[in-house]
Amino acid sequence: MILRGQRKGWRLGGEAAVKAWILLFLAIFSWPFLGVLDLPTTFLGVPSFPAGVFLFWAVLVYVLSAASRRAGE
Repeated sequence: MILRGQRKGWRLGGEAAVKAWILLFLAIFSWPFLGVLDLPTTFLGVPSFPAGVFLFWAVLVYVLSAASRRAGE
């Protein structure tokens, strides 16, 4: 039975969502995905590989902090 205000559908909640995000980012930080960033170009004077790794890391920190805050509610 669905109560008022609830939606049907599959949804990860709490700790499972945090674990799913961690697994996703572990996959992104594997070599095939990081190899895409290994280009002879620069981004604002920074080589593309370190800039891309820092960007992925920054997104990882933001997403995991938002997911853990939501899991704590």
